[in-house]
Amino acid sequence: MKSRKNLFYIGMFALCGIGLAACGDDEAYDVYGDPFNRVYTLDNSKTYKIVQTPISTVSNVDFKWPVKCSRKADGTIKVAVEVDNSLIAAYNEEHGTEFEAMPAGAIVLENAEMTIPAGEMVVADTVHVKLTDDVSVLSTLKSEKGYIIPLRLVSAEGPNTELSTNMVVPSFLTITVTEDNVNHEATEADVTGTLVADQTGWSVEVLSGSGSNLNRWFDGNPQSTASISDWSNYKAAFTVDMGKSYTFNAIVAYRGSSWGDYNSINAGAKISTSDDGTNFKSAGEVTDSSRFIVFYAPLTARYIRVETTSYSVNCGVFNVYAK
Repeated sequence: MKSRKNLFYIGMFALCGIGLAACGDDEAYDVYGDPFNRVYTLDNSKTYKIVQTPISTVSNVDFKWPVKCSRKADGTIKVAVEVDNSLIAAYNEEHGTEFEAMPAGAIVLENAEMTIPAGEMVVADTVHVKLTDDVSVLSTLKSEKGYIIPLRLVSAEGPNTELSTNMVVPSFLTITVTEDNVNHEATEADVTGTLVADQTGWSVEVLSGSGSNLNRWFDGNPQSTASISDWSNYKAAFTVDMGKSYTFNAIVAYRGSSWGDYNSINAGAKISTSDDGTNFKSAGEVTDSSRFIVFYAPLTARYIRVETTSYSVNCGVFNVYAK
């Protein structure tokens, strides 16, 4: 048995010796490596928002996109990216969207030309995309289709350097635009106008969930409450028909009890209005729970739609402060 083991080990050492000899031959390779240092990017597409209010434009566009190379740079590598709007049509067709090109004057593109220092594998100065601070430009960004900024890596120059053949993927920054007329900083002191005294004929249409005795919302008694509940979707929604058009700058919605008054519409609710009950226009989104929803600019409408993120709306008073 011992002699057989010795023969086995002798044979293995012999095979290893042959393998080492082959590995030591610098002129022979089983697989040829890529002679170039490949510069590449990965898809880092992001979604952003622009919110237009009557007094300002708010945007969260803030994008950084690092460029890398496949091995440590032999010397300085210069890299460039650009906004390529020729990619928009194909993107829209693939995704079923209608995004428009962001106006060039609205885009701030920092570090469009970057550097990968010698001995490094990532750029030292990452490309940075944001929007201009020019209010006169920002205030014009109101496309209902939204905007898109396609970014593409276009060149890489350096010792033994080329762009990757399969890892130069564009990134698409898609930006939706919403108009928000809700004054999120308002208090009861900012409310103007007068509550509608006669709410005869006001009614509620339940859009999501179920409810009964909803006429109690308009009887003037805060403790005479009624609820809409949506236990399936947790998105109770309704439309109030005021019977005729009013111009108003605030909505009040609350329920009363012997312990005090409580707001009925919570943060996250979306408010929209309509003249005909069919075509609704967004008035904004509630970001803080309050009895009062105050608007920067007065609204004129007959219908008020509220879409919540809650399973229930319990209300005793629903009214507007009319001009």
